[in-house]
Amino acid sequence: MRRATSLAPPGPPQPSPRRYNAVLRLYDAPLHRDWAFWLTVGLAALTAAAIGTSTEQASGLPRWLDTLLAVLTFTLLFGVTPAWARLRIRRWRWRKQQLRPPPPVSTPRETAPPHAPTPSPESAPPREPARRESARRESAYPPSPDPLATARRALPHPVARTVHEMQRAHTPKERHEALLEAAETLAVTTAGLLQAHGIGERNLAELRAALTGAGTTFGTWTVWLHHVCRVVRQRPDVVPGLAEALRDGSGPAAGPDDPGLVQFLDRLKGERNRTSHGDKPRTQEEASLRLAEHQLLLERALICAQFLHGLPWLLTVSCAYQRRTGTFEVVADHLMGDHPDFDRLTFPCPAPVADDTVYVLSPAGPVALSPFVASLYCAQCGRREICHAHRTGRRNRPAAYKSFGRGHVIPCPGLDDEIAALPGPPPSRP
Repeated sequence: MRRATSLAPPGPPQPSPRRYNAVLRLYDAPLHRDWAFWLTVGLAALTAAAIGTSTEQASGLPRWLDTLLAVLTFTLLFGVTPAWARLRIRRWRWRKQQLRPPPPVSTPRETAPPHAPTPSPESAPPREPARRESARRESAYPPSPDPLATARRALPHPVARTVHEMQRAHTPKERHEALLEAAETLAVTTAGLLQAHGIGERNLAELRAALTGAGTTFGTWTVWLHHVCRVVRQRPDVVPGLAEALRDGSGPAAGPDDPGLVQFLDRLKGERNRTSHGDKPRTQEEASLRLAEHQLLLERALICAQFLHGLPWLLTVSCAYQRRTGTFEVVADHLMGDHPDFDRLTFPCPAPVADDTVYVLSPAGPVALSPFVASLYCAQCGRREICHAHRTGRRNRPAAYKSFGRGHVIPCPGLDDEIAALPGPPPSRP
């Protein structure tokens, strides 16, 4: 069966996904499917043909200069301007969707059947409490129409961008690799959020040991999430929905048929370990099968991570004291969604915050995600990237962060002092 599958002719190539405002931030990619691009090119060609073939001398300028000026004028006014207006409208609609509160999650009620005569004990059907209880637990997180689209729109930028990259991948092999990157990013994001809210302080020594050793891996974050599940259940009021999302199957209301976020990440971690140890998909057909098997796990993990929608990430730009109100005016970039151009927010804060620092905006106010998350300049990308802590300095190796998604290692000597401030024994410096 495997031989027949590998020799089957490949299907027709799938069309490239449409990427909005990917060319010059005005036109969609691919260009041949964008009406604004063809409008600009058509106006330029028509203007050049009309003036180039005209027999009248409209001005004293040379014919080539007159044609060039006319082409630039008409394309800017009637080609580039509509594309720019479309970009502004799309950004406005995107901001409107971001500021719209998420719909409340309600448990569907079972409609009562019409009244019927009470059957006798001999004719009464057997009761099925287990099946009904399982259905009630599954309704706590109703399936989203498109979990990937919801994640790209409403989750923190690292997760949303990796999901976007997974959808943009052209071949099954690339989509399979991007899926594992998205799962690892979701695990790191959740772990950083728990640390920011002061959950599992006793377990921070485990992360500190991993950072001072060989560095963090996918398994580092998932194992730590397992250890803090019990702490989260003891404090369900810290983040609404967090205890339900991180259920590990050991609680009184959980079971093997009711997995949580940690269980889905564990299964995806197993696939990551499988590919890391040399068992990568060898053919496009094999990659397609393994992708279909594990994409459902990622989608269910994203549904469990819906509590992240109400905890936006912010990158502070400035913080100024306001004498009249006695508060601080904070200007920050809104690090949510997959769009690379972040919206800028301004809000009052009762306490000062540090500039150029990633915070999560909780109901109690901004909480710093450092030292686990930071915004640093990446020399390989030529721009700033959102990164997570990867390792501390050791021997001739500097401390470094690792960028989400791309995995670029960015040296940061100041990370040693921040890791040393975490709970645990003093780090050894050989």
